[in-house]
Amino acid sequence: MMTFVMFSLFWTVIYIAENQLEIISLHHWLDAEAERFVDDYRVNQAETPLPDSDEFSSYWSESQMPDWLLPYNQPGFYEHLLGEEDKHFIVFHHPSGQGLMYILFQDDADDYLDGYEDSLHAFTFLFGLLVSLCMALYGIYFVRTISKPLGIIENKVAQMPPDQPYFTVETAYSETREIEQTLLDSKNNIAGFFQREKEFSRFASHELRTPIMVIKGSSELLSKVPNQPPVALKAIDRINKASEEMRILTETFLLLGKETVEAHHFGEHDLEQKLRQQLEALAPLFAKQDASYDLRVLASKVIDAPESFITIIINNLIKNAFSYSVGDIYIQLAADTLTIINRHEAMKPTMPVMVVGW
Repeated sequence: MMTFVMFSLFWTVIYIAENQLEIISLHHWLDAEAERFVDDYRVNQAETPLPDSDEFSSYWSESQMPDWLLPYNQPGFYEHLLGEEDKHFIVFHHPSGQGLMYILFQDDADDYLDGYEDSLHAFTFLFGLLVSLCMALYGIYFVRTISKPLGIIENKVAQMPPDQPYFTVETAYSETREIEQTLLDSKNNIAGFFQREKEFSRFASHELRTPIMVIKGSSELLSKVPNQPPVALKAIDRINKASEEMRILTETFLLLGKETVEAHHFGEHDLEQKLRQQLEALAPLFAKQDASYDLRVLASKVIDAPESFITIIINNLIKNAFSYSVGDIYIQLAADTLTIINRHEAMKPTMPVMVVGW
């Protein structure tokens, strides 16, 4: 749209310039005739011949003249539409010092200039066309000059991930070089962040698993001690369960911190089997709250996922349902959808705690 407006404005200027050049040429001719008459009058005085009557009409305000010239009583160039004829004429002080002199073209006397005017129009048109072509070519060159570094920057945006190779600042303009440098600095920061994250995960994996294994090993040794009182055995069992929960949570957090989970962490697990295992493990929770559950398995499904993910999701759903329930909870497994419904005051059923699908 902006380009169209610019070209329209340019050709409007060309059109106006053509008309003005035509008027200038006519005025120059009239001015030359007026100067010649003044110069001749200095020599010949009253006997000075008037301009060529075949081409011009000459009038003196001190003698008879057409009425339509009377309003033009100041020196200058004028244009007057007389019928269908466009009259161009000049008004100047008569060299005698009395009145005004009028020199105007005879009807169609300036037609011999048509060839010159046509040449002038043709030259102006060709010049305008050449300028337009140059402007278009320069516009294309300018756009390509700007789009090339922008294309380079676009390609470098795709190289921002840490697994992509590093790039260098290569564009020629200071503005685009600054953008490239900013992208490069951001890529370095991102790569450093991922490197620190990777090192932390490796460090945390070792430092978190080690005490858990120590606790688990110690509880296993304690369980082998003979003749222990029931209280001690109960405490050892709680330690074993707590260490197992810590192991699962640690495994899950470490996996969640990775960009991608390796294939060896995945396994095929039957949802019904995992659900029943967790319900059995959470049996003390039911007994403590003097509550129970109603399990209904419509269909089961084997899914491919990390075991710790499945365990934590099922445990959290069941624990949350019991924590905010008055009475028993309803559990339903339908293929890949697990629905758990608890009840609140007045035994009104609530919305499902969560629907989980794989």
